Amino acid sequence: MNREHLKNYRYNQNWIKKQLEKYEEQKTMIYNITQNLDGMPKAKNKTNYGLEELMDQYDVILKILEEDQKKQNEIILQIRKLEEPYRTILTDKYILGMSLEEISVEIGYAYENVCRMHGTALNKFDNLECRQ
Repeated sequence: MNREHLKNYRYNQNWIKKQLEKYEEQKTMIYNITQNLDGMPKAKNKTNYGLEELMDQYDVILKILEEDQKKQNEIILQIRKLEEPYRTILTDKYILGMSLEEISVEIGYAYENVCRMHGTALNKFDNLECRQ
């Protein structure tokens, strides 16, 4: 993973979360409809087959979301390979969404030093990607 993946971490996490919420909502709705249709006497219900197809499509989407989450986990694992304070700076900035000002207060360094270390941390993060 490179710095662009890192910078997009929070956006991707939010996207994954929204998609999972939408998936769960749709799944619940489909299961409720399916339960109502299953009681019908006809063995071959075209509507029921359509719902099964829809559920299969949602399973594909769920697999895509799982792959995206694996990539997100790789980013975290890559950050964990960094030494301190670079690990803390990248985690706080890109995983937790803190500003560099907030990070400087948290770790007790001057804002200018944190800005400099942030640039170094991104370079170190990119170098880890090159070695993998």
